[in-house]
Amino acid sequence: MNPALVAAWLLGEGIVSWRVVHREHRVPAPGELLGITGLFLAGALIADVYPASAGLVVAGLFGLDVAALLNVLPQGLGGQIAQAEKAQAGNTAGEAGSAAGEGNLGPVLGG
Repeated sequence: MNPALVAAWLLGEGIVSWRVVHREHRVPAPGELLGITGLFLAGALIADVYPASAGLVVAGLFGLDVAALLNVLPQGLGGQIAQAEKAQAGNTAGEAGSAAGEGNLGPVLGG
């Protein structure tokens, strides 16, 4: 087994465990960790069957770890997610009539 695959798996397990403990204040259920383990086992199987793909598989699995880590951070991408949610909430409040067919198409259609 490739040590890099084991490192990526352990990092992924740690990220999921930290997220559950930090947000929900409980130990992760075995099923939550089983899904992550299955994903990394599939990657290890691909790397074993096709040895030329091992580098790409390891990079992809570490990429999944980075993606999971970005969702774990409290501010999420440096606060950009919170800013986008605020902007979306402001836009949605201003377009309440669009769901009933009374949107902003009047100026566009000349009406």
